[in-house]
Amino acid sequence: MKYIMILITLGAVILTQSCISTSTVVVEKERYFPTVSGSDLLGEKQTFPECLDKERTILVVAFQRWQQSLCDDWYTHIEKYLQENNQTAYYEVPTIAEMNAFSRWFIYQGMRGGIKDPVMRSQVVTLHINKEPFKEALNIDTEETVHIFVVDKEGKILEQEMGEWSEEKWEKIIKAVED
Repeated sequence: MKYIMILITLGAVILTQSCISTSTVVVEKERYFPTVSGSDLLGEKQTFPECLDKERTILVVAFQRWQQSLCDDWYTHIEKYLQENNQTAYYEVPTIAEMNAFSRWFIYQGMRGGIKDPVMRSQVVTLHINKEPFKEALNIDTEETVHIFVVDKEGKILEQEMGEWSEEKWEKIIKAVED
């Protein structure tokens, strides 16, 4: 019985310390990224757009696990661009419905297990939110693909694309980053 109590206490401490919380979506201005919080894979709380510290940031928002390959395709090009341009930042934003603490912790640990690089862990910010106001604020009408945004420091949306990477979409993203 003593060991069971120790395990329960240890489990509660782990969940409390490493679990990302749910967040409220706050829409302040049209065509701006809404105020919303999540945790990166280093366990640090990040609040958009407050955490945006570069002149331009590329955000890749995903809604479903299978979309990771689409995120990876975009990141291949974004990573090359970032190596030459230190005025631009990147975040991958997995967006998941609100759920109980254990489910959030389980998903979070699975994502951490798949990403070992600390820089990449700092760039993946998971949101557990009511997705409807978030999608409405960003003019997203489908969760069936990824959505790419270029925003400035204040969160103003300068460009919005969706779907798999293409040369045409990439040119629009880069134009928005460099304007």
